[in-house]
Amino acid sequence: METPFFSVIIPAWNASATLHETLDSIAEQNDHSPREVIVVDDGSTDRTVEVAQAHLSHPRIIRKGNGGAPSAFNVGIKAATGAVLAFLDADDLWMPDKLALQRAALDSDPSLDAVLGHSETFESPEYPAEAFDSLHYKKGRYPGYLASSLAVRRGAVERLGILFDESLRTGSFIDWYRRAIAAGMKMTMLDETVHRRRIRPGTLSRRVAVAGGAPSGMASDFLEIARRAIMAKRGDDEGERGRQ
Repeated sequence: METPFFSVIIPAWNASATLHETLDSIAEQNDHSPREVIVVDDGSTDRTVEVAQAHLSHPRIIRKGNGGAPSAFNVGIKAATGAVLAFLDADDLWMPDKLALQRAALDSDPSLDAVLGHSETFESPEYPAEAFDSLHYKKGRYPGYLASSLAVRRGAVERLGILFDESLRTGSFIDWYRRAIAAGMKMTMLDETVHRRRIRPGTLSRRVAVAGGAPSGMASDFLEIARRAIMAKRGDDEGERGRQ
């Protein structure tokens, strides 16, 4: 079997309604590099596993107890065999040229560790327009500082030991990105849109954004991420003063 260039990791929890379309967006990539697709089932109680098993792309399925997306990402990373890791939430989609654009960027600069691209949101079409009236989220196109827009060399992740923090219920990519940059990972942001982020009532996007603020556990995660960033900056400043 040919060694994959890309390992695509999908954390999935009760994603039976959207997973097939997500897998389609991977299968329809313009890039024809060898790739493996790993669906990490995070303790689903619906038909997520059956949907994955039935898909024509024949993804590799890893089943685990429910532990959250960060732990599912880490299980996928440890199981991956490809040279480059890419991630996709089980209800999001990739643009058809996502992997091709990111491979071109990586091939053109061997010193580059990771490539991000722009993202855009879309309202899940099975809901009426009024279902989104109370939701507050970033609309249109924006720089995709999200796991689903990332492609990163597996060697860089292993060299630097940068995995996702499993203690965080949300905001884990923000924390991962901060630590990766601090460790010296070289990244670039493509101008092109590579990822479409699905918005649905009742999803994490809504729970965090609705009036009244985030649930206390999620709010505490964001506070913890901010605290870590401040402490890291303070350490950098103190180190800089020590060198003066």
